[in-house]
Amino acid sequence: MKFFYIFIITLLFVSVNLQAIFDDYEPSPRARAMGGAFYSICDDANSIFYNPAGLKTAGNNLMIGYTKIFSNDFQVLNTIAISMELPKSFGSICIGLQSLDADFQGVNLISEKIYALAHSFSILKDIHSEINFGYTLNLYHLSINSFGDQSTFGFNVGALAVLHQRTSIGFAVTNINNPKVGEDNRHELPQKIAMGISYIPYENVVTSLELKKSMNGVTEIHAGAEVKVFEILTLRCGVRNNPSSYSAGASFNLYDIIIDYAYNTHSTLSGTHHFGVGYRF
Repeated sequence: MKFFYIFIITLLFVSVNLQAIFDDYEPSPRARAMGGAFYSICDDANSIFYNPAGLKTAGNNLMIGYTKIFSNDFQVLNTIAISMELPKSFGSICIGLQSLDADFQGVNLISEKIYALAHSFSILKDIHSEINFGYTLNLYHLSINSFGDQSTFGFNVGALAVLHQRTSIGFAVTNINNPKVGEDNRHELPQKIAMGISYIPYENVVTSLELKKSMNGVTEIHAGAEVKVFEILTLRCGVRNNPSSYSAGASFNLYDIIIDYAYNTHSTLSGTHHFGVGYRF
Protein backbone atom coordinates (compact mmCIF):
# COMPACT_ATOMS: atom_id res chain seq x y z
CA MET A 1 0.00 0.00 0.00
CA LYS A 2 2.81 2.41 0.83
CA PHE A 3 4.38 1.72 -2.56
CA PHE A 4 1.02 2.47 -4.22
CA TYR A 5 0.78 5.86 -2.48
CA ILE A 6 4.35 6.69 -3.38
CA PHE A 7 3.72 5.74 -7.00
CA ILE A 8 0.59 7.93 -7.24
CA ILE A 9 2.30 10.90 -5.57
CA THR A 10 5.30 10.49 -7.86
CA LEU A 11 3.02 10.41 -10.90
CA LEU A 12 1.25 13.59 -9.80
CA PHE A 13 4.52 15.30 -8.91
CA VAL A 14 6.02 14.45 -12.29
CA SER A 15 2.95 15.50 -14.28
CA VAL A 16 2.92 18.90 -12.56
CA ASN A 17 6.64 19.61 -12.48
CA LEU A 18 8.17 17.94 -15.53
CA GLN A 19 7.98 21.14 -17.55
CA ALA A 20 9.93 22.91 -14.79
CA ILE A 21 12.78 20.43 -14.38
CA PHE A 22 16.24 21.93 -14.02
CA ASP A 23 14.68 25.33 -13.49
CA ASP A 24 16.76 28.41 -12.72
CA TYR A 25 17.00 27.94 -8.94
CA GLU A 26 19.65 30.67 -8.43
CA PRO A 27 21.54 28.79 -5.71
CA SER A 28 23.87 31.57 -4.50
CA PRO A 29 22.63 33.24 -1.26
CA ARG A 30 24.51 36.38 -2.26
CA ALA A 31 22.74 36.52 -5.62
CA ARG A 32 19.38 35.75 -4.03
CA ALA A 33 19.79 38.56 -1.51
CA MET A 34 20.41 40.97 -4.42
CA GLY A 35 17.27 39.95 -6.27
CA GLY A 36 19.21 37.71 -8.65
CA ALA A 37 21.10 40.67 -10.16
CA PHE A 38 24.42 38.84 -10.11
CA TYR A 39 25.49 38.17 -13.71
CA SER A 40 27.49 41.42 -13.91
CA ILE A 41 28.99 41.01 -10.41
CA CYS A 42 30.14 37.37 -10.43
CA ASP A 43 33.45 37.04 -8.57
CA ASP A 44 33.27 33.78 -6.61
CA ALA A 45 32.95 30.06 -7.29
CA ASN A 46 29.15 30.31 -7.58
CA SER A 47 29.75 32.10 -10.88
CA ILE A 48 29.70 28.63 -12.43
CA PHE A 49 25.91 28.63 -11.92
CA TYR A 50 25.48 32.14 -13.35
CA ASN A 51 28.12 33.74 -15.56
CA PRO A 52 31.25 31.57 -15.96
CA ALA A 53 33.25 34.59 -17.14
CA GLY A 54 33.30 35.81 -13.53
CA LEU A 55 35.50 32.89 -12.49
CA LYS A 56 38.52 34.74 -13.87
CA THR A 57 38.41 37.07 -10.83
CA ALA A 58 37.07 34.51 -8.35
CA GLY A 59 40.48 33.29 -7.24
CA ASN A 60 40.77 30.12 -5.19
CA ASN A 61 37.63 29.56 -3.16
CA LEU A 62 35.04 27.02 -2.08
CA MET A 63 31.32 27.77 -1.82
CA ILE A 64 28.62 25.51 -0.34
CA GLY A 65 24.89 26.30 -0.41
CA TYR A 66 21.76 24.87 1.21
CA THR A 67 18.13 25.84 0.53
CA LYS A 68 14.68 24.47 1.22
CA ILE A 69 12.68 25.64 -1.78
CA PHE A 70 9.65 27.65 -0.60
CA SER A 71 10.55 26.42 2.92
CA ASN A 72 9.37 22.92 1.96
CA ASP A 73 10.99 20.18 4.03
CA PHE A 74 10.63 17.72 1.14
CA GLN A 75 12.35 19.89 -1.49
CA VAL A 76 16.02 20.56 -0.75
CA LEU A 77 18.62 22.23 -2.97
CA ASN A 78 22.33 21.63 -2.25
CA THR A 79 25.27 23.12 -4.14
CA ILE A 80 29.03 23.01 -3.97
CA ALA A 81 31.56 24.79 -6.19
CA ILE A 82 35.30 25.17 -6.05
CA SER A 83 37.34 27.49 -8.27
CA MET A 84 41.10 27.47 -8.83
CA GLU A 85 43.47 29.78 -10.62
CA LEU A 86 45.57 28.22 -13.35
CA PRO A 87 49.26 29.11 -13.79
CA LYS A 88 50.42 31.88 -16.10
CA SER A 89 47.63 33.28 -18.29
CA PHE A 90 45.48 30.17 -18.58
CA GLY A 91 42.68 31.71 -16.53
CA SER A 92 40.65 29.83 -13.91
CA ILE A 93 38.68 26.60 -13.76
CA CYS A 94 35.78 25.56 -11.55
CA ILE A 95 33.87 22.39 -10.79
CA GLY A 96 30.41 22.41 -9.30
CA LEU A 97 27.45 20.28 -8.32
CA GLN A 98 23.84 21.36 -7.98
CA SER A 99 21.43 18.81 -6.53
CA LEU A 100 17.68 19.15 -6.00
CA ASP A 101 15.83 16.26 -4.31
CA ALA A 102 12.14 15.81 -3.53
CA ASP A 103 11.49 13.16 -0.85
CA PHE A 104 8.34 11.60 0.62
CA GLN A 105 8.38 9.23 3.61
CA GLY A 106 12.03 8.46 3.07
CA VAL A 107 11.62 7.77 -0.65
CA ASN A 108 13.33 9.95 -3.23
CA LEU A 109 10.58 10.86 -5.71
CA ILE A 110 12.64 12.96 -8.08
CA SER A 111 16.29 13.98 -8.21
CA GLU A 112 17.87 16.62 -10.43
CA LYS A 113 21.65 16.78 -10.49
CA ILE A 114 23.89 19.08 -12.51
CA TYR A 115 27.61 18.28 -12.70
CA ALA A 116 29.40 21.35 -14.03
CA LEU A 117 32.90 22.11 -15.31
CA ALA A 118 33.81 25.68 -16.28
CA HIS A 119 36.77 27.64 -17.60
CA SER A 120 37.31 31.40 -17.75
CA PHE A 121 40.07 33.54 -19.21
CA SER A 122 40.87 37.14 -20.17
CA ILE A 123 40.67 38.21 -23.79
CA LEU A 124 41.66 41.82 -23.07
CA LYS A 125 43.24 43.45 -20.05
CA ASP A 126 44.92 46.78 -19.40
CA ILE A 127 45.46 49.09 -16.46
CA HIS A 128 41.86 50.37 -16.48
CA SER A 129 39.66 47.69 -18.04
CA GLU A 130 39.29 43.95 -18.49
CA ILE A 131 37.15 41.65 -20.64
CA ASN A 132 36.74 38.03 -19.59
CA PHE A 133 35.07 35.11 -21.32
CA GLY A 134 33.90 31.83 -19.84
CA TYR A 135 32.04 28.66 -20.68
CA THR A 136 30.45 25.82 -18.72
CA LEU A 137 29.77 22.21 -19.66
CA ASN A 138 26.86 20.75 -17.67
CA LEU A 139 25.91 17.12 -17.29
CA TYR A 140 22.21 16.96 -16.38
CA HIS A 141 21.00 13.79 -14.66
CA LEU A 142 17.30 13.33 -13.96
CA SER A 143 16.01 10.43 -11.86
CA ILE A 144 12.30 9.83 -11.20
CA ASN A 145 11.09 7.10 -8.87
CA SER A 146 9.49 4.23 -10.80
CA PHE A 147 10.19 5.99 -14.12
CA GLY A 148 13.95 5.55 -14.45
CA ASP A 149 16.58 8.14 -15.22
CA GLN A 150 18.16 9.98 -18.13
CA SER A 151 21.11 12.29 -18.74
CA THR A 152 21.96 15.00 -21.23
CA PHE A 153 24.56 17.73 -21.77
CA GLY A 154 24.15 21.50 -21.75
CA PHE A 155 26.51 24.30 -22.68
CA ASN A 156 26.61 27.82 -21.21
CA VAL A 157 28.70 30.82 -22.28
CA GLY A 158 29.30 34.20 -20.71
CA ALA A 159 31.27 37.42 -20.93
CA LEU A 160 32.11 40.04 -18.31
CA ALA A 161 33.66 43.44 -18.98
CA VAL A 162 35.06 45.67 -16.23
CA LEU A 163 35.37 49.31 -17.27
CA HIS A 164 37.55 51.72 -15.29
CA GLN A 165 37.17 49.52 -12.19
CA ARG A 166 33.71 50.93 -11.35
CA THR A 167 31.38 49.64 -14.05
CA SER A 168 30.85 46.01 -15.04
CA ILE A 169 28.76 44.66 -17.89
CA GLY A 170 27.79 40.98 -17.90
CA PHE A 171 26.19 38.70 -20.48
CA ALA A 172 25.40 34.98 -20.30
CA VAL A 173 23.44 32.37 -22.24
CA THR A 174 22.21 29.19 -20.56
CA ASN A 175 21.80 25.92 -22.50
CA ILE A 176 22.83 27.45 -25.80
CA ASN A 177 22.69 23.98 -27.40
CA ASN A 178 18.99 23.49 -26.46
CA PRO A 179 19.33 20.16 -24.58
CA LYS A 180 16.33 17.86 -24.01
CA VAL A 181 15.44 15.06 -21.59
CA GLY A 182 12.54 12.66 -21.19
CA GLU A 183 11.10 9.94 -23.34
CA ASP A 184 12.07 10.51 -26.96
CA ASN A 185 13.84 13.72 -25.82
CA ARG A 186 10.59 15.68 -25.76
CA HIS A 187 11.23 18.06 -22.85
CA GLU A 188 13.52 21.01 -23.51
CA LEU A 189 15.58 22.30 -20.61
CA PRO A 190 15.18 26.01 -19.78
CA GLN A 191 17.12 28.40 -22.01
CA LYS A 192 17.79 31.95 -20.82
CA ILE A 193 19.73 35.02 -21.79
CA ALA A 194 20.88 37.34 -19.01
CA MET A 195 22.53 40.73 -19.32
CA GLY A 196 23.14 43.54 -16.91
CA ILE A 197 25.29 46.31 -15.54
CA SER A 198 26.70 46.95 -12.09
CA TYR A 199 28.18 50.18 -10.79
CA ILE A 200 30.21 51.17 -7.74
CA PRO A 201 29.05 54.73 -6.86
CA TYR A 202 31.03 54.83 -3.63
CA GLU A 203 33.67 52.68 -2.02
CA ASN A 204 32.18 49.47 -0.56
CA VAL A 205 28.83 50.04 -2.33
CA VAL A 206 27.72 47.98 -5.36
CA THR A 207 24.49 48.43 -7.33
CA SER A 208 23.23 46.17 -10.10
CA LEU A 209 20.44 46.16 -12.70
CA GLU A 210 19.84 43.20 -14.99
CA LEU A 211 17.42 41.72 -17.50
CA LYS A 212 16.81 38.01 -17.95
CA LYS A 213 14.79 36.63 -20.83
CA SER A 214 13.68 33.04 -21.31
CA MET A 215 13.16 31.55 -24.73
CA ASN A 216 9.41 31.41 -24.11
CA GLY A 217 9.34 35.19 -24.14
CA VAL A 218 9.12 36.02 -20.41
CA THR A 219 11.36 38.94 -19.43
CA GLU A 220 12.50 39.42 -15.84
CA ILE A 221 13.94 42.59 -14.29
CA HIS A 222 16.35 42.19 -11.38
CA ALA A 223 17.85 44.94 -9.23
CA GLY A 224 20.04 44.76 -6.15
CA ALA A 225 22.60 46.46 -3.97
CA GLU A 226 25.17 45.50 -1.38
CA VAL A 227 26.98 47.63 1.18
CA LYS A 228 30.04 46.61 3.15
CA VAL A 229 29.22 48.12 6.54
CA PHE A 230 32.31 46.77 8.26
CA GLU A 231 35.19 44.64 7.09
CA ILE A 232 33.38 41.55 8.36
CA LEU A 233 29.77 42.53 7.58
CA THR A 234 28.03 43.14 4.25
CA LEU A 235 24.31 43.86 3.88
CA ARG A 236 22.29 43.23 0.71
CA CYS A 237 18.81 43.81 -0.70
CA GLY A 238 17.05 43.27 -4.00
CA VAL A 239 13.82 43.16 -5.98
CA ARG A 240 12.56 41.42 -9.11
CA ASN A 241 9.44 40.86 -11.20
CA ASN A 242 7.91 37.88 -13.06
CA PRO A 243 7.21 36.79 -10.38
CA SER A 244 7.41 39.74 -8.02
CA SER A 245 9.76 39.16 -5.10
CA TYR A 246 11.71 41.11 -2.49
CA SER A 247 14.89 39.90 -0.87
CA ALA A 248 17.50 40.79 1.71
CA GLY A 249 20.51 39.18 3.30
CA ALA A 250 23.86 39.51 5.00
CA SER A 251 27.36 38.13 4.74
CA PHE A 252 29.97 37.65 7.44
CA ASN A 253 33.63 37.35 6.48
CA LEU A 254 36.10 36.36 9.18
CA TYR A 255 39.61 35.16 8.30
CA ASP A 256 38.43 34.37 4.75
CA ILE A 257 35.59 32.19 6.06
CA ILE A 258 32.34 33.46 4.54
CA ILE A 259 28.86 32.86 5.93
CA ASP A 260 25.97 34.00 3.72
CA TYR A 261 22.26 34.26 4.40
CA ALA A 262 19.40 35.45 2.21
CA TYR A 263 15.62 35.54 2.41
CA ASN A 264 13.29 36.21 -0.47
CA THR A 265 9.51 36.47 -0.61
CA HIS A 266 7.11 34.82 -3.05
CA SER A 267 3.77 36.19 -4.17
CA THR A 268 1.64 33.17 -3.16
CA LEU A 269 4.04 30.76 -1.44
CA SER A 270 6.13 30.78 1.72
CA GLY A 271 9.39 32.68 1.66
CA THR A 272 12.68 30.90 1.05
CA HIS A 273 15.74 30.94 3.31
CA HIS A 274 19.14 30.48 1.68
CA PHE A 275 22.32 29.55 3.54
CA GLY A 276 25.89 29.43 2.34
CA VAL A 277 29.40 28.84 3.64
CA GLY A 278 32.58 29.62 1.77
CA TYR A 279 36.32 29.82 2.17
CA ARG A 280 38.92 31.74 0.18
CA PHE A 281 42.35 30.11 0.13
